[in-house]
Amino acid sequence: MVTIKPTDQLAKKRWEAMPGDVRKKLEDNVFCPSCGVTTIVNYEVDSTDFMIILKGHCKKCNGQVARVID
Repeated sequence: MVTIKPTDQLAKKRWEAMPGDVRKKLEDNVFCPSCGVTTIVNYEVDSTDFMIILKGHCKKCNGQVARVID
């Protein structure tokens, strides 16, 4: 189960406006320095410079990971 903790309401709206299958592909394609390609879990939705940023944890090792979506 993925928990979304929105810190930026506009970023959250933009994230939720994406089709579910696209969001799933992005969640499942995050780089972890320890594990390589992984799934992001327990993430927050944020933004900077008009880009969405997912900040959360690696599903495999629980290390911190992030995904920038422009």
